[in-house]
Amino acid sequence: MRTLAVLLLATLAYAQPPAGRPPLKERAAAGDPEAQFSLGKNYEAGRSGLKQEYAIAASWYQKSAEQGNVYAQASLGILYHSGKGLPHDDVQSEMWLTIAADRVPKDDRDTIVEMRDSVAAHLTPQQLVEAQKLAREWKPKKQP
Repeated sequence: MRTLAVLLLATLAYAQPPAGRPPLKERAAAGDPEAQFSLGKNYEAGRSGLKQEYAIAASWYQKSAEQGNVYAQASLGILYHSGKGLPHDDVQSEMWLTIAADRVPKDDRDTIVEMRDSVAAHLTPQQLVEAQKLAREWKPKKQP
């Protein structure tokens, strides 16, 4: 019983943000793109005490992606392609994966490029041109 209590206390201690740092949901709601991405991942995976909710994950990814977080952009592209939490839309998927591939650190680029190219194989030439145009015209926004 004592071991269970110690384990529970340790779990609660690690679940709390460091002293002086607001909880993840508060930071995400305040517009922090890293927190938004992390919260999206938690909803996508159904972890950290959150129920798996693809639509909520997509919403947090969108907020983070619009501010330029490349991992949120890639995650959003994946959700568009799979149709999880968002309508299946390979043009949007290709657009977000292209944006991410153009901006991601070199060490992570190959995986995102592979995903982008895989989605591109499902597009007509006109759809590919549209996705590339949308990617070129995209500009990051600062959340309020």
